[in-house]
Amino acid sequence: MKKILLALALMLIGNLLFAQKGTVTGTLVDSANRKTTLNYATISVFKGTDTVLTTYKLSDDKGVFKIVNLELGVKYRLVINAWMYNIFRKEIIITGTEPNLNVGVLALAEKRNDLNEVVIMSERPPVVVRKDTIEFNAESFKTLPSAVVEDLLKKLPGVAIDANGGIMVNGKSVSKILVDGKEFFGGDQQIATKNLPANIIDKVQLSDDPEAKRRDPDIVAGNIPQIINLKLKKAIKSGAFGKFYAGGGPKELFEAGGIMNFFRDTTQVSVLGYGNNVNKPGFSIGDVMRIGGFQRSGVNSTSINSDGGFSLNGISFGGSMNGGVQKSAGGGANFNTLTKKGVKINGKYFLGYSDNFNNTQTDIDQTLGDRRLFINSQSLQNSINYSHNFGGRIEAKLDSLTTLTIEPNISIGIADSDGTLVTSTFNNNLQLESDGNNISRSKGRTNDYNLSTNLWKDFKKKGRSLNLTLNVSQRDNLTDNYNINESNFYLPANPAVLLDQLRDNNISNFNINLNGNYSEPLSKVLTLSIASSANYIDNENALVTFFRNPNNQDYDIAVPNLSETVIQSGYKTNNRLSLRWAVTKNLNIQPGFVFNTIDLKNEFANNQNFDQHFNFFAPQLTIRYKSLNFSYSPSFREADVRYLQPIANNTNQFYIQNGNPNLRPSKTHQVNMNLYKYDTQKTLSYNLYLGGSVQNDGVIMSRIIGDGGVQTVTPINRDGIWQFHSNGNISKDFKTTKRQFTITAGYWGNYNKSYVMVNNIMSESKIINGGPRLGGRINLNDKLEFGETYSFGFNKSFYTDNFFRNLNYYNHGSDTELIVRIPKKVVWETNYRLQYNTQTLNGQNNTISFWNAAVTTLFMKNDRLQLKLSVNDILNTNNRRYVYITENTARDMRINNLGRHGLLTLTYNIQNFGGKVGGKDTMFRF
Repeated sequence: MKKILLALALMLIGNLLFAQKGTVTGTLVDSANRKTTLNYATISVFKGTDTVLTTYKLSDDKGVFKIVNLELGVKYRLVINAWMYNIFRKEIIITGTEPNLNVGVLALAEKRNDLNEVVIMSERPPVVVRKDTIEFNAESFKTLPSAVVEDLLKKLPGVAIDANGGIMVNGKSVSKILVDGKEFFGGDQQIATKNLPANIIDKVQLSDDPEAKRRDPDIVAGNIPQIINLKLKKAIKSGAFGKFYAGGGPKELFEAGGIMNFFRDTTQVSVLGYGNNVNKPGFSIGDVMRIGGFQRSGVNSTSINSDGGFSLNGISFGGSMNGGVQKSAGGGANFNTLTKKGVKINGKYFLGYSDNFNNTQTDIDQTLGDRRLFINSQSLQNSINYSHNFGGRIEAKLDSLTTLTIEPNISIGIADSDGTLVTSTFNNNLQLESDGNNISRSKGRTNDYNLSTNLWKDFKKKGRSLNLTLNVSQRDNLTDNYNINESNFYLPANPAVLLDQLRDNNISNFNINLNGNYSEPLSKVLTLSIASSANYIDNENALVTFFRNPNNQDYDIAVPNLSETVIQSGYKTNNRLSLRWAVTKNLNIQPGFVFNTIDLKNEFANNQNFDQHFNFFAPQLTIRYKSLNFSYSPSFREADVRYLQPIANNTNQFYIQNGNPNLRPSKTHQVNMNLYKYDTQKTLSYNLYLGGSVQNDGVIMSRIIGDGGVQTVTPINRDGIWQFHSNGNISKDFKTTKRQFTITAGYWGNYNKSYVMVNNIMSESKIINGGPRLGGRINLNDKLEFGETYSFGFNKSFYTDNFFRNLNYYNHGSDTELIVRIPKKVVWETNYRLQYNTQTLNGQNNTISFWNAAVTTLFMKNDRLQLKLSVNDILNTNNRRYVYITENTARDMRINNLGRHGLLTLTYNIQNFGGKVGGKDTMFRF
């Protein structure tokens, strides 16, 4: 199948590229002063008297234009629009004898009055470049009836949208999207791009963000963020949009959900709910960030896996985060309004539920000099989680230069899990050294309370600003872990070990953080920046261990040597001073220094108390030259309180984790360099990133591996830990009104130098991995879309001591996607993913294939009703596999998945805007 798809793509490309075509070139000038060229004017091309746009182009910064891929022998009409000039029309014919037509110098007359010129609607230019705004005529870029704004933006020249919905315009990020000049749904970009229908948009206007220029007067033109303003076809003041879906399949599989968004003037209400047992989120992460209100009320933690599952602030929104099969459900609401006094108010609540079953099989190959350990384990884990999240945001402009923001947030999580872990350890001769069976249950509750306030003050003096932030947080994690563990040892023979215990671990973290940033322009080229952060912390880690009482079967026998309470309290500061020097228009140099302090008291119930008093002083540097940014920044951080807990975690008798109260703070020197460039004329973008750190007193794990493969690990400090990463990408777009081609190429690479310490043998460890990636995508008038990506990766590890064995393996991956929208109202789609690696543990298959396919039938106006039949994992691969190198170990991990399954899902999309207020047509409004 893959070969057929590739051949089809090559034939299409060949026909498109090698058909004989013509070009037309010319230069645009001012008729009164022919030395004045007309830059960034729009040259629209129509066929004869046809009103359908064939193609268009912008003149470059010298007034030159070139239009390619025009048919021979066809009569074309050029319509030229330049800001503040009269429209110019010219008819041309490109012949076989003169396929490259040069129309010479075309002179346009400047407008001499304030009256609007009569514009023939069929000749509305697709693009108009004004003094500070680029304006696209939405009707010139055809989209499907069911398309949303994001689909329209993808067709605009110079606009790129990544997988997460982030938008770049001519290489610049988009900071804000407005609708008719006003913020929409709390200023959230993707509410508009992913929900507003494309067919209600009249114009798309692009301009520089004036706030960015005001807050950073030295910002170079290539780094100024963009604002997109969506001009609607008519003054829509209220409406609703959203969708409902429900589906089912064999094996009692089901999915159902709904998401609705109501807006009226400056008030919006969003409601969502979902449930499924098909191992996927009810909505995309973008929907939950926007509709669930998380983007507006703050996200402290985000987890995303490759299959689409994700969690925000510890709340799972469906889809297993660590593999397995999951049932999930959730619901919530979000409210936004803008008061008459200009105060923005946001509130939201979300409830999440997940029930996850995880079957993980792991094979480990570990080298210890002449000894090798082969460890096989199987973990069966069932976890049930409930989560609640309450949040809000108030943003008020105290005056034209001062903004106050208040953000409260409460998160509550309840978890209950039980499982078994069966482990077998073999030696070089594949003789069984030990095995074990661990039955566990964990019950826990997490409460998070956070209040954040921010005051931003600009001053009348350009460049002077003050930013103050106060964060107060309290996090309580209460966990009970029950373990029944039986371990058997054969080579050498030792008595079996039976453990039956309860570990009651209560962790409480309290934090107050005050940040201040002040900028003062000393002259036209010098700006002083002062930043200071003060932290007060009060953390407690209380661990009490109980054995089961054989008389009453309760866990009430306290074990003093397995119980301890650690209290860490005190102050930390982080102070930074820098001087920004605008050397030229394109070059900024900002040297400075960092001064940190740590003053902490560590108190133990059963061990000796100790204090930590440290000072840290180091330089810092930032250099910006056009699109190139370089920064060096140091940091200083104390060991986490969980590492200071001296009581070992013995819940797994084959992997015992010690604490170390003697850990020193780590000192890290971080460097980053990135380059991003977009060539508007060539629609070519490329970026390069190089970053890394050198860390002293970093934390590594010292391991003691004894008889039967029992590992005891202890965190220790070590200097000279290096971590560097680099990636690059180049992308070229070929866009016409009906065809789009994108070709991408890139690479990634990691270099990690650390240390491995096993059985008191220390070795330097170097792990290098990386590789290239290639990709391409074709879109032919939305009738056919074909995408292909390929990646190659290598993984190598090197050790300075022969006690450890060098490891290496290679992997290949490809992803093929095909979408066909023929005949009308029917959508065919398929995706094929191939993974191959050369690392083999325990005879596992090195090639894994995933194949999904679906067909969707569209009904009703604007394709509102959709019936989709999908078959997932057609090849019944039924697991996810991960192979990787860590320290001196190669690991092969396989996690269960849902396997082959089918679903029939009906979706109804609601897009209801404008119209009368009242009556039966208003059922989706308020």
